[in-house]
Amino acid sequence: MADTPRAIYKHGFWLYGVLVGVAIKEALETGISHIVEPMRLMEELHHIGIVPNFPHSETTAWPEVVRVITFLLLVIRFYLGAAFYFGAVYESRDSKTKFPVTNYGADFFSGLLHFVLFVILALIIEIHTIPVYYFPALVGFILIWDVIWFASSMRRSTAPVIFWWMLANVLTAALSTISYLVLVVLGKGLLQAERCAFYLIIVVSLLDIGLMMAKRPFFQPLGKWVPRDDALDEPPNTPPESEPVPE
Repeated sequence: MADTPRAIYKHGFWLYGVLVGVAIKEALETGISHIVEPMRLMEELHHIGIVPNFPHSETTAWPEVVRVITFLLLVIRFYLGAAFYFGAVYESRDSKTKFPVTNYGADFFSGLLHFVLFVILALIIEIHTIPVYYFPALVGFILIWDVIWFASSMRRSTAPVIFWWMLANVLTAALSTISYLVLVVLGKGLLQAERCAFYLIIVVSLLDIGLMMAKRPFFQPLGKWVPRDDALDEPPNTPPESEPVPE
């Protein structure tokens, strides 16, 4: 029975891996095929009688390239963030000392719903038949999801850890939204406004991934400046490697 929690942690994180794998597969199959063979898509839509929102004769493939890059960086960033978080809070040797009040069930379902949102995001990545504003709207919601997670964790020891990721994501979402709306008001077009907003998200995501690779995610360096987070002084362990996703 002593190994039961660790088994649950392993298989719980395996579910995250499955969702991430499905999302990436769907995004690549849709986005890359449209980028590589744009005319085939136009012919298929014409054959079934659907008028595309943005045929490639009116726009280049660059908007979809930016969407695919943004999606991949976001899903990788949040997956690595989940690995870092669950490793620190539930798998490290001193986790019970640093985090005496936790709720694995609440954390797990919050992460599960978050990665389900990525699957939905992958399904609406193309710009030709789906309203173009769906994708950036869902990206914004994914970024502010940590607000819900943080609010539900206020009475737990994990709140300081979540705080800095939440702050970074909310600021990113706010600045991206402002730039998006300003460009739309200036008449630059939805796709151009979206690309400019996504450039900021791409830069922040690359920075966050780099910090996590160095085992110093957002909340750790910021916690050195503002004495709110003293929970993680050393890089924690991460969950055990997930088993391969079955074909």
